[in-house]
Amino acid sequence: MIRAGIRVFKDNEELHVGEEIGGELLRAISNSKIHIPIFSKNYASSKWCLRELAHMVEHRKRGEKVILPIFYEVDALDLKLRTGSHGKALENHEKQSGKIVAKQWEEALKEVAGIKGLNLKDHR
Repeated sequence: MIRAGIRVFKDNEELHVGEEIGGELLRAISNSKIHIPIFSKNYASSKWCLRELAHMVEHRKRGEKVILPIFYEVDALDLKLRTGSHGKALENHEKQSGKIVAKQWEEALKEVAGIKGLNLKDHR
């Protein structure tokens, strides 16, 4: 993408020591034209990934942004139905972050799982 002139934001390369992760990431998401979340088997276990995803979905609902999901070694149906490791992760988030927050994250997962994306299985 970079060779094609598309600016790519990756949190591990764009953030500097001492910067607030949440604010900088959410600002980058807001300034992006296209969101490309990459779902893996452990995606839902990260509260940061889910916060970012919920932020992406907010922009999409307002008609401001496009989300192009990539499903890497994971089935979109597991995200929709809350099965497998994603269901267990959401249960843990309910206990740690509360039902309201976990429900928002679950709804974001369901919405994005319903978007036609790129499925990458057995790509190691």
